[in-house]
Amino acid sequence: PLANNLIENLNQTVETFPLELFKCNSCNNCQLSYNVDPKLMFDHYLYTSSTSKSFIKHFDDAAEKYIKQYALNKNDLIIDIGSNDGIGLRKFKELGFDILGVEPAKNIAEIANKNNIPTINSYFDSDAIKIINEKYRKPKIILASNVFAHNNDLLEIANSAMNLLEDNGVFIIEVQYIVDTMKDLTFDNIYHEHYNYWSVLALQNLFNQLDYSISNVEKIDTHGGSIRVYIEKNQMEINPSVKNYINEEITFGIDKIDVFKKFKNQIEESKFNVLNNIKNIKKMSGKIAAYAAPAKASTKLNYYGINSDIIEFIVEDNPLKHNKIIPGVNIPIYNVDYLIEKDIKIVIVLAWNFFDYIVDKNKSLIEKGIRFISIKELEDSNFNF
Repeated sequence: PLANNLIENLNQTVETFPLELFKCNSCNNCQLSYNVDPKLMFDHYLYTSSTSKSFIKHFDDAAEKYIKQYALNKNDLIIDIGSNDGIGLRKFKELGFDILGVEPAKNIAEIANKNNIPTINSYFDSDAIKIINEKYRKPKIILASNVFAHNNDLLEIANSAMNLLEDNGVFIIEVQYIVDTMKDLTFDNIYHEHYNYWSVLALQNLFNQLDYSISNVEKIDTHGGSIRVYIEKNQMEINPSVKNYINEEITFGIDKIDVFKKFKNQIEESKFNVLNNIKNIKKMSGKIAAYAAPAKASTKLNYYGINSDIIEFIVEDNPLKHNKIIPGVNIPIYNVDYLIEKDIKIVIVLAWNFFDYIVDKNKSLIEKGIRFISIKELEDSNFNF
């Protein structure tokens, strides 16, 4: 099922689609075999970036870095593609810069505009670009944070962004890093919203087709391992990081099939381990709940076959997801207070990338005897309850 399309009740029809990761032997991009119509996934969206304080800090720090790095002045326009609730633009706004978000989900664009983040409710398409050209100056920076995987018209988006930029502008992309996904077995980051899974080698091949080259690459720690990639319109020099990343990827074997076969085998082994460990936990402790319902949780729960017979319910900090149900496995989602009401002792954290944050936030529950376990821990055959 579509990971973020939570259902309202168990009588609701749930559409399912193939979820297969393919690798291109020509350009080395990794992409899904089947492209779901984006309108089914993005026109009404339940994910708000600002639910996470660590994400707020990440984007606030990034804004301050770009201001310094590119000597931005208050007349410079910053555009964010797939801007969600405005999280990537709020620090620029706070510091007095000219900003504009482009967000396809109507409900999320409304939230951003209510928060005084000027946002066009649109995909980054010819209509949006026409509005920008008519009403705004050329941007100095265009951001695409965790959205460059979310579209299949890659050349069109990249070309449109580069053409839209002012002559000394820069396109800054943040994407989950396929090498980290494979090394750390974070395959739950694979879901239908993410059409593409990026390496620096594949991104370089993409921008080379448009006669641009990546200027710089940085490692960032979002989503269990991501990269930040800079493409400068009037490129003066290429940072050694670009060549270093590509060399490391080739050494890793990203251009070969062997590492993908190993990845496949590890995924299958993780399913065996998780089901074995979670059955032992249930046998010893009775009821089990889970914490957080990110999109990645849908991939894991559906692939493992963990339904409401195993995990009774999920609690979630994002109120937009309360009283909804994970499709395919029929696990309901409630407010965190539900843990106390139902006298739960074991909580499996599905948002493993926020495990430390979730544990820290819920110290009072831990003091009451509730134990938090990351889903990642259960993938280990040596896990000891």
